[in-house]
Amino acid sequence: MENTKKTKIDYRLIIIGILLLVGVIFYFYKDYQFKSFKQSLVQKADEMIVSENIKTLKLMAKPLVWAIRGEMLRNNLDEIDIITTDLVKQKNIQDVNLINMDGRIINSTNKKLEGSMASGIYRNYLVLDTAQVLITSDSIARVIAPVMGYQSKLGVIVMNYKFSRFK
Repeated sequence: MENTKKTKIDYRLIIIGILLLVGVIFYFYKDYQFKSFKQSLVQKADEMIVSENIKTLKLMAKPLVWAIRGEMLRNNLDEIDIITTDLVKQKNIQDVNLINMDGRIINSTNKKLEGSMASGIYRNYLVLDTAQVLITSDSIARVIAPVMGYQSKLGVIVMNYKFSRFK
């Protein structure tokens, strides 16, 4: 008689153990699913932020080009300096450079660069005919906007912008 009671208790313990094991496995599986879902949401949010930053930078480039174009046509570099210096005071704008068609930096927020020849990368931007935004690193975007005169291109604006990512 004692043997039959002992076997019933053993089956109950085995069933309880299996249910606990299933519960723990289910918990860790759902935890894994939640973490991967959270990671995909963060990635999508980050992509949306980058996309919106690019759109905003393209929109901002147009009035900047028109303001600088007007001053270049009047040969008024002092006003261009005021415009670019004001821009760099904004939180995320790192620097602004204006390069003429000879490849010379005629205005820069980094005064050490003014009058020098632009680097090879910057000179390559002189062939662009439309405003573009390039992602140069994890959180730096470069806005390249050509400045067009009446009959020809006057130069190109190169602006580096640091944007925030969703973390």
